Amino acid sequence: MAAKIISWQRGAKLAERTPVVGVIGNFDGVHKGHQHLISTAKMLANDLELPLAILTFTPHPRAFFRPQDPPFLLMDQVQKERVLEEHGADIIVNITFDEALRTASPEEFAHEVLKPLHIVHLFAGADFAFGKARAGTIETLSELGKGFDMQASGVTLAVDSHQMALSSTRIRAALQAGQVDMAADMLGRPYKISGLVAKGDQRGRTIGFPTANLPMTDQLHPAFGVYAVSVMIAAGAGAYSVDGVANIGIRPTVNDRGVLAEVHLFDFQDDIYGQRIEIALKGYVRAEMKFENLDALKAQIGKDSKRARDILASS
Repeated sequence: MAAKIISWQRGAKLAERTPVVGVIGNFDGVHKGHQHLISTAKMLANDLELPLAILTFTPHPRAFFRPQDPPFLLMDQVQKERVLEEHGADIIVNITFDEALRTASPEEFAHEVLKPLHIVHLFAGADFAFGKARAGTIETLSELGKGFDMQASGVTLAVDSHQMALSSTRIRAALQAGQVDMAADMLGRPYKISGLVAKGDQRGRTIGFPTANLPMTDQLHPAFGVYAVSVMIAAGAGAYSVDGVANIGIRPTVNDRGVLAEVHLFDFQDDIYGQRIEIALKGYVRAEMKFENLDALKAQIGKDSKRARDILASS
């Protein structure tokens, strides 16, 4: 059964009356650390035979506080909700992060945000902070929860083989350095860029390499360059995967239309304009380059395609 999606903001009425086990956080990337937190909450939910509700925030608090920042999100909302569901969410509550929430004291957050959700037990990372000026902690939650029969537990942060805490920040740094294998290790899956295929200038068709284009306006910009990729094309219930080679960047040889993910799909001719795709980065081929002319670009794409096929064959 698909997870129930609820969009909610402080002060709004909530029709949902079912007691739940909850887990709260930003969950950008839904990396292995997030997965550990969610699985801990899921075990209790199963024991109590209650739904697991994942509470997250939209927009991401960083986007609210620092709207001038360049794109930093590891996934869009559609992908995030799908992955949360895959990891056990029965209910996903997208809490609006606005001025009313920013100014809520820990006590107001507990009684006006958490209490209406009928949470029996709430889990969060051990470093979770909430309320105005991040004044509330897990210990605060545990104490405040006594007033409405909610227990709270902090879960120790998961670490990698080097005993470093897994975090969305580390994954962003790895991707911006072109270290897709390191990012995939922390995520537990290849990093994916997702969105709707946009109409481009169709120049790729003129040189024998048609591309599907995703404007990267909201998602993190990994290192500009060429990648071996596997692309999931969501065509209703019949989603399917196609290998390819992608350039992420500003296309310095032809023009600057902003940051694009341009993917050439191998042995593929279908029209997928307007369809949702997810581009999984499987290997970094080279940095983005400017070429003297389209013939030089065409020759290099041929080399890149061969290299991408080799990477994909060995992955």
